[in-house]
Amino acid sequence: MAETKKTTKKEEKLVLNPSVWELPYNGDLVAQVLYVYFSNERKGTIKQKSRGEVSGGGKKPWKQKGTGRARHGSIRSPLWVGGGVTFASVDRNFSRKINKKMAKKATCVMLSDRLRKKDLDFVKLTQAQAKKLRDANEKNTLVITDKEDVALTLRNNKKVNTVSPTKLNAKHLASSKKVLVDSENIKILESRLTNEK
Repeated sequence: MAETKKTTKKEEKLVLNPSVWELPYNGDLVAQVLYVYFSNERKGTIKQKSRGEVSGGGKKPWKQKGTGRARHGSIRSPLWVGGGVTFASVDRNFSRKINKKMAKKATCVMLSDRLRKKDLDFVKLTQAQAKKLRDANEKNTLVITDKEDVALTLRNNKKVNTVSPTKLNAKHLASSKKVLVDSENIKILESRLTNEK
């Protein structure tokens, strides 16, 4: 019983910024920001050859008239086997830009939603706790901390991702089921997301 009293006292001391942790859910904003993040991850390295890029076909296969066959100018026409592609796909740049305020607000919206759904906890992370988390983790967990020893302890567990509070974005939150925030990094996270310096 004494342990539960201690934890409640610690929880009461946490003063959270409502502009980060109490925002209503905005699905349109979150979807728009995630679309940009995932588009920027696309490499766009697909490549097909058009009739001008396929080797060969420099000579006319047969004369224009007198053979009784259809006229052709190249064996590398899209009509021929081994010919080029009619509307060939080329390298594309899928990168998009998004407003920084929108990206930060989407992160705040997702953090607020996780907190409401009780999928987010504030913990004081130590290396010993990180070892327990590494060994007993059952689902994808995101750990938000700037402690290098904790990050090193958790890096070999595929189900646990660590990210610094200065680099957290909506993409990190979307790919995890459970979020653990180091209570010592709350102010750093809040100041970054609310543009306070």
